[in-house]
Amino acid sequence: MKKTLAALAVLGAFAGSAAAADVTLYGVVDYGFLYNYTDKQAADGTSADDNTLRLQSGVDAGSRWGVKGTEDLGNGLKVGFQLESGFNADDGTLSKYNDKQNRIFGRQATLSVYSDFGTLTFGRMGALSAAAGTYDIVYSIGDAFDGGDNDVFGLYGASRYDNTVAYQTPKFAGLQVTAMYSFKQDSNAAAANFSGDEGDFSSSKRYAGVALTGEYGPAQFVAAYELTKYGSNAGADKVTDPSRQLDTDANVFFLGGNYDFGVAKVFAMGQYFNGLLTAPTMVADDLVTSDDTSDGVKGFGFHVGTQVPVAGGLMTVGGYYSNFEQDGVKAGQEKLEGDYYGLAARYEYDLSKRTMLYAGAGYGVESRDKVSTETDDTENQLPGLCWSDPPLLIRA
Repeated sequence: MKKTLAALAVLGAFAGSAAAADVTLYGVVDYGFLYNYTDKQAADGTSADDNTLRLQSGVDAGSRWGVKGTEDLGNGLKVGFQLESGFNADDGTLSKYNDKQNRIFGRQATLSVYSDFGTLTFGRMGALSAAAGTYDIVYSIGDAFDGGDNDVFGLYGASRYDNTVAYQTPKFAGLQVTAMYSFKQDSNAAAANFSGDEGDFSSSKRYAGVALTGEYGPAQFVAAYELTKYGSNAGADKVTDPSRQLDTDANVFFLGGNYDFGVAKVFAMGQYFNGLLTAPTMVADDLVTSDDTSDGVKGFGFHVGTQVPVAGGLMTVGGYYSNFEQDGVKAGQEKLEGDYYGLAARYEYDLSKRTMLYAGAGYGVESRDKVSTETDDTENQLPGLCWSDPPLLIRA
């Protein structure tokens, strides 16, 4: 009897704390029928196509559940947390950010401190251009689809990172600054993927980003910069010298915004990147390092899009273009270059505040070519990138 009373007392204490802390349980369940047609055309004239029709989870928004809460500590100071886990609603399994990476809360796991001087956040979170989480800043402002429409995208976007510290200033005259730093992007990453131990600045793969945003009535803008510092690569099967490091860094610059005209909201964004390990197109290339020298991939991309109220719902249309090439390839060797075109449209209709129906379609074309370099523009003897014969890929 005493044990039962003690347990009830403990549960009562937890219930009281939860109420005081303003804890919320939330989630999203998203299903859609996804038809995908892919046509790959190789340089030798051969081609292969693929048709699939499946029930897909997270077509419009990733299926998830989470818990978040805040507690007022007084004197303008609050503390809050957010834990978010992703799952596949069509089969009940955990999503790639959880199951495959051995994480319970793979989408977000953060603790925040709010004050009159801004917000300080710690943990795993989406980066500035990840189009996910609390600090979804770059693409929420500059992209009509907030990070592409399924496979139609073609631009560079960051991911969710571990061991991250973020600071966001209060708004001043419509302006706000957000800065991030990750001590190691992925705690599961091995040294063979240019990432050593956390805290070892010479070997860990790190991330830093800063964004300036502005909001002035119907207009919003964002200017951002993201940096990836590569660590050591200990993959003896991938490089001649197992201790060799990739000395170049990845740099990405963003400039975008939107304007609400009332009858339509127009979005535009441009980006420039260099030092990437692979081209930021809709079909990810496997990174294969070799004795070829390269400073990674450089290029640029653009997006224009609009959101228009139609028949009680919202129609979103957007186009994408990107161009890329290998950088720093030795004279006389072949380098890969290519471009991407994409167009997508989606219609959304709200049945209630919580339930929505949607339908959409997209089309993308990616082409790649290998060209010989006449001049030597390499500065460092770095591991390079290798691709198979360049295909022309069409996806709808």
